[in-house]
Amino acid sequence: MGLEGLMHHNGTMTRLLTFCFGLVFLLLLPALVQASGGRASPWLDFREARIRLILASQPPAEGVVGAIEIQLAPGYKTYWRVVGDSGVPPKADFSGSTSYSGLALDFPFPKAFDDGAGGKAWGYTDHVMLPIRGQATGAGGKLAVKLDFAVCGTMCIPLNGELVLAPGLARPLAPEDAAVLSQFVKRVPVAASDPVRVLSRSGSAEAPVFTIRVAHPLDAPKLEAFAEADGFLETRSIAPHEPGHVAITLSGQPAPGRNGRFGPVRLTFGTPEVPREVMLNLDDGAAVP
Repeated sequence: MGLEGLMHHNGTMTRLLTFCFGLVFLLLLPALVQASGGRASPWLDFREARIRLILASQPPAEGVVGAIEIQLAPGYKTYWRVVGDSGVPPKADFSGSTSYSGLALDFPFPKAFDDGAGGKAWGYTDHVMLPIRGQATGAGGKLAVKLDFAVCGTMCIPLNGELVLAPGLARPLAPEDAAVLSQFVKRVPVAASDPVRVLSRSGSAEAPVFTIRVAHPLDAPKLEAFAEADGFLETRSIAPHEPGHVAITLSGQPAPGRNGRFGPVRLTFGTPEVPREVMLNLDDGAAVP
């Protein structure tokens, strides 16, 4: 083979090798992209929902190690940590985990929906990721959870399942799912920094009505508020107050045997995009530090 033929042969081989390497890269690219966002357990399927456990490769916030993901069948709902008028809150047992400490669920901002019995329940529709907060204490640990939760369509159904995420059982997590986890982490309420003021108390000792002032950057018609107390409290209205503030009116009943006192009240308010929470002492008409 002459020099010209050899050069032509080498050029052809170079192009062929470049093409082959490019083809292999394109074939491997989905797997490389798929593996870049963390790990997930296999889905556990129910008729009404499916659930899985997620471990983030890059924690989306300080102390967040992953999440429990719940995908609901069309028409079904599940519940927040407090259910409103009816329902069952999710309970997670992480005692089967190894090389983790302090594991607990965070709850993104909920929505209110019809509970099917004339009341309002608090929770989620379609899809939610419940972030898991904790601390890794070693490498190669196992993340495990026993989850009890309920879903509601025309009737409420209790469900339970066990999920395990260990190195040999993990599946790659798509980057878009890691991005969704980051969005749900941002929906977990943060403590309100502005002082809260009780503007008024009316009604009877058995059925008091409170109006409180809180700071929020969005307009009152866009906001929802959810009160957790030793007793029953519901949001009557949210109205504009002063610039950058709204007035939230709550009414309810203290729990029996509490001498008309609610105890510490946690108020969650805002929107999924701008969630806030604050602790109140409605019994004394002052905010809890």
